[in-house]
Amino acid sequence: MPSGNVALLDVLGFSALVAADAAGERIERYLGCLQRTTGGTTQPIDYVVFSDSIVLTVEGEGTESLVAIAGACSRLMGELLTEHIAIRGAIAYGHFVRSAIGQSVFVAGRAVIDAHQFEQQQDWIGIMIAPSARERVPDLEQRCQLQGRTAVEAFREVEPRMQWPAFVQHCYDIPFHTETPFDTQTFNGFAVVPTSGLLEPVALRDSIKASIDRLEWLRAIAPTPGAQRKYQRTSHWLREVHSMWHDVAFFREQARPG
Repeated sequence: MPSGNVALLDVLGFSALVAADAAGERIERYLGCLQRTTGGTTQPIDYVVFSDSIVLTVEGEGTESLVAIAGACSRLMGELLTEHIAIRGAIAYGHFVRSAIGQSVFVAGRAVIDAHQFEQQQDWIGIMIAPSARERVPDLEQRCQLQGRTAVEAFREVEPRMQWPAFVQHCYDIPFHTETPFDTQTFNGFAVVPTSGLLEPVALRDSIKASIDRLEWLRAIAPTPGAQRKYQRTSHWLREVHSMWHDVAFFREQARPG
């Protein structure tokens, strides 16, 4: 049984999306987003879609397996938000089996269960890195470090590993479900940043801002206070990430000759 990273993603509000899409145009765009964001990657990314669930798999024990699947999730989340479609999920590491049986695909294993459990526990719009995937990259904090890298000399150290801070950032308070609406329970970990996938400071800054704007629109039309909080929590975190990329982009532009 191979090992690797598995992302299990849940499309929120899928029933309402289907009910309002008599011609099937939004479903077509939804599938188009998935095809575009999983193609052209440095490592093969396989996916299975069943109704409101998406499972991405990348084989490999090395660190590149995690950043490849995080990058695909980043682009997918960013593109789906342009269609006003929100997703929540988790990336886990472990054994899994993926097998084609006729026209069907079977995916199962410890990593799938792990990703599903962490997806279910979250109470926001986001994709977290589960502990099983986190422990495979002991220096993840350093790889994703961005704060304080605004000076040209300091940023040169970031450029060779740009995909890490672009696609994954520390989140000190990932919201988890609680037994009562008045309690708060958070997880100190890492989460995927929705982006366009372009590894350039200005493009990253602008695509994160676009995701924040779409999350704010979805929050405005959410039907309940609880639903609104999910979008608000994600927007709050992404504003912090956007602020860091804003600073990096500003200083990079200032440093350009001419």
